Amino acid sequence: MNKPIVYNNVKKFRLLVDMTQQELADKAFVHRQTIVSIENKSYAPSIVVAYAISIALEKDIKEVFYIDEGSVS
Repeated sequence: MNKPIVYNNVKKFRLLVDMTQQELADKAFVHRQTIVSIENKSYAPSIVVAYAISIALEKDIKEVFYIDEGSVS
């Protein structure tokens, strides 16, 4: 079984609300580098971090983070 690939729309939603990476990091209680890594898709966050980011962006977690169904077998 392949490990699912987690994709995200963090940067898209962050830019829509004119929020900096630092502002999002502060609201989600993480380091700015965490936001950078998530946006660069080099880090898949824990469910707690994903939830905190979704709340900070005022979006449903499934809008911000998703798994490509084709990547799961």
